Amino acid sequence: MKVNGVELEDIDIYDLDVAEKYEDAMARISEIQEKVKTLEGAQGIRTICKSIFEVFNTMFGEGADKKIFGDRVNLMTCLKALEEFLLQINEQKKEINKFSTKYSPNRAQRRKK
Repeated sequence: MKVNGVELEDIDIYDLDVAEKYEDAMARISEIQEKVKTLEGAQGIRTICKSIFEVFNTMFGEGADKKIFGDRVNLMTCLKALEEFLLQINEQKKEINKFSTKYSPNRAQRRKK
């Protein structure tokens, strides 16, 4: 998985351990969305970026934030990296949805039988 131009380990959100980490990270993301609406200025940037760093550290282990962002704390960079991460996770979700719909009988077809 690549985030902010940095190669990270590929993760599988359907692995139990990763799924648990992902649930923790998603709770933080909900908090981030609320903070983005209300916080302004330097303190807001610090708070939001710190929360995003915690998401990456949760998913990829301590120090992942330093690997991805270095020593910079830039709100747009953090938000774009989070978006990249979420887009890649959503691609995994699409794959499982394709698989499950492929083998799920259509309700209309079942009624005809």
